[in-house]
Amino acid sequence: MRKLHKKAPRFNNKGFSLAEIMIVLVIIGAIMGLILPKIQDGMVQSKVKNTKLRMNDVDTKISEYEADCKKLPTSLDFLVADVSDCPNWTSNKKNKAFLKDEWQNDFSYEVHGNGYILKSFGADKKEGGTGPDKDFASEGSESIEGKE
Repeated sequence: MRKLHKKAPRFNNKGFSLAEIMIVLVIIGAIMGLILPKIQDGMVQSKVKNTKLRMNDVDTKISEYEADCKKLPTSLDFLVADVSDCPNWTSNKKNKAFLKDEWQNDFSYEVHGNGYILKSFGADKKEGGTGPDKDFASEGSESIEGKE
């Protein structure tokens, strides 16, 4: 037997309403608002730690230079360019990364008598500051204010 009546097509009502989508977006926004500051703090702390590690590497290179040449280098250029007054020292152009901190600032290097001061000016790129803007000196540097 043949049916004479066709059933009307049914609409698929299994989707989400606009209100449900908006609630989910608000929840996601709130979660991101809580998490993003922690991620940013972690990135800042990572830059500080990486700069300190790089400064320790430069301290090591300064010690090696001092052992080979019997004096402290006058600038950090000894890392990437051969120095004429010290034939025992061989530089390496790959050491160019050692010349800058994580904020792409040049390290400050000064020789004082038998010691030196190697420091980074932090995120603000100038003397002083607090938090990530604080200046910090390498472990091999002379005792100075700002050394952690």
